[in-house]
Amino acid sequence: MAQLHLKIVTPEKLLVDEEVSQVNVSTEQGEIGILPHHANNLMAKLEPGELIIKRGGKEESLAVGDGFLQVANDTLTIMTDLATYATDIDERAVEEAKKRAEAALSQILSDEEYAETLANLEKSLAQLRVKRRHKVR
Repeated sequence: MAQLHLKIVTPEKLLVDEEVSQVNVSTEQGEIGILPHHANNLMAKLEPGELIIKRGGKEESLAVGDGFLQVANDTLTIMTDLATYATDIDERAVEEAKKRAEAALSQILSDEEYAETLANLEKSLAQLRVKRRHKVR
């Protein structure tokens, strides 16, 4: 069966570097699914949200932040400022970060501070959605 090589890179590390059968991810243009033999030279801007990796009949979910993706020669490279497996998300800590960002947004902020705070809020919300969707039952 054909495979797609997936690389997920954050500022801290190379998080994923392996063969997968499919990846679903949120972009500025909406959610897209990428399969082996996808058209080359695709580039898209990521939106904070859920990234789903499918391999061997199993799915794994990650919360991702802002970034970009590129498909070239059956390799999907995702460069993002946040990539956390659903199982590794600390819901309590993320909820606190969300509350801090919401409180900060009610203050008078410079344009730069506002943009950074809003980005932090969006990443917190993405992590909470992913964690809550994939809680162990």
